[in-house]
Amino acid sequence: MGVSGRARALYQRIADKIRSEIADGTLGAGARLPTEAEIAEAWNTTRSTAVQGLKVLVNEGLIISDRPRGYFVRSRRPMVYRPQGEFRKRPLSPEMDSFLTEMAQEGREASQRIEVSVISPARDVRERLKLDEGELVAVRRRIRIVDGVPYNTNDSHFPLKLVQDSEIMNPDDIARGANVVLSELGYEQVRALDEIQIRMPTPDEADRLQLGPGTPVAVHLCTGYTKNGKPVRTVMNVLPGDRHVITYERSKPPLGSNPAIRPAREDDLETVIELWDHAASWLRDRGSDQWQYPPRAERIKENIAAGECWVIEDDGVPVATITVDDHADPDFWTPEEAAEPALYVHRMAVRRDVSGLELGSSMLDWASQLAADQGKQWLRLDAWRDNERLHDYYGSRGFTHIRTVEASGRRSGALFQRPAGHERGIGPKLAGSP
Repeated sequence: MGVSGRARALYQRIADKIRSEIADGTLGAGARLPTEAEIAEAWNTTRSTAVQGLKVLVNEGLIISDRPRGYFVRSRRPMVYRPQGEFRKRPLSPEMDSFLTEMAQEGREASQRIEVSVISPARDVRERLKLDEGELVAVRRRIRIVDGVPYNTNDSHFPLKLVQDSEIMNPDDIARGANVVLSELGYEQVRALDEIQIRMPTPDEADRLQLGPGTPVAVHLCTGYTKNGKPVRTVMNVLPGDRHVITYERSKPPLGSNPAIRPAREDDLETVIELWDHAASWLRDRGSDQWQYPPRAERIKENIAAGECWVIEDDGVPVATITVDDHADPDFWTPEEAAEPALYVHRMAVRRDVSGLELGSSMLDWASQLAADQGKQWLRLDAWRDNERLHDYYGSRGFTHIRTVEASGRRSGALFQRPAGHERGIGPKLAGSP
């Protein structure tokens, strides 16, 4: 028999019901709630219990008390806050700064109050700006006001020695932005570290933002760095939780700046099999019967031991594999062809989340150069006979179709070759390439 949870107090159940009506839209923004006496009567309780339930919702920021008129659902029109917008290009001579411009475009009335002072920074600012003890900062303290309500604070700290003779010291809007001014001073920011913390406001923050009880804030700390890693600006944005939606835009990154190829190790056996299975599954989903058989683990293990199997890593994560050897398959290549110096490509597979980035082309260029370095004449491969798209792919990568062979029990047999040392150069250069 299970143990039931402790029953919620009546004032909590009163708050739960009103909260759910706000959430489902029964009580819309600005709606007037029943009076304390009406709630007490409906729940057959005392007025003080009704007041307790209402205070819960006031503390959560869902309703406001406007005596003697009563309690009302708080009207909310969140401001969309986009930290990643800081480095977007702006006109050099805009009419207003970016915040005022954005609010005007949304049809909202916006203003801001700016104060500039020289202070000894708090420890967190000093550490982020890597300042020595006693060094001063210039701080631009800003309150942003939307539709008559203080929406957030934005306090930007700069090492005083960098900005003391610039317009950053003036308590006025800088329409083109402080980042542009820093760039003009020789301190262009090319990288930023964002830190976001959720907490209750300090008394000073609650006073500056006119926050009611129970309203949490998000604190966005952003430190900007120059190309050589020098921190030149630390900004503390305080965002009341009932007035903001923090929006981050992300895009799938391409390959890292330096994908690398290395010989597969003994402990890479499962990795190579996983890459092979991944490619086989993708082919199956597209109606191809290529590679629709269990991977030959023993053969892969032999290739690894012989130094013929290779793994390509992106930021240390395996994303592709290729096997290259000098064994001409007698089912496909004639004795005369086998006698010619050549390397043969097998089991080339690329993870689908890096497809379209020409990693396959890079591996073929790498193998082609490897063949040339070993004094070979050709780079060769046999492809699945029925995969015409694959044939077209190899043709576009400089391979010539020699012929198609039908060997008993084999579905591969479309034979291709290209001269050793031939490179297309259309994929990323692999670190560790010959």
